[in-house]
Amino acid sequence: MRLALVSTAVVAAAFLVAAPGSPGMASAQQPPRATGPSQPAFQAAMRHCRRELPVARRFIGLPRATVEARYRVPRGLIVRYCAICTRDFRPNRLSFGLDDRGIVRGASCG
Repeated sequence: MRLALVSTAVVAAAFLVAAPGSPGMASAQQPPRATGPSQPAFQAAMRHCRRELPVARRFIGLPRATVEARYRVPRGLIVRYCAICTRDFRPNRLSFGLDDRGIVRGASCG
C-alpha cells in the first residue's frame, strides 16, 4: 500500500513538472497562426488563381493529357486534376475537374 502511494505521488509530481507552459518547459507546439480569408496573403493567392481562370477554362473539353502538355502553370500556383475533388480548400490551387473518361469538364480555384 505504501509503495502504491509513493508511486502515485511520484507520477503526480512528474506530471506537474512536465506540464506544458510551465516555467522551464519548452512547449513542443506553437500556437496556430491567424490564417483565413481576411488575411492579405490569402487574398493575394486567391486573386492570383482567379486571374488564371479564363486561361484554364479554354481547356474545358480537352483530354487531361492534352491539358497537361499545353497548360503552362504560372509560378506560385498549384494545379490538380481530379474526378472527385475533395474539399480541402487552398487559395492558390487551380483544380481541373475530370469526367470518367479523363476529359476536363471544369476549372475552379480552391
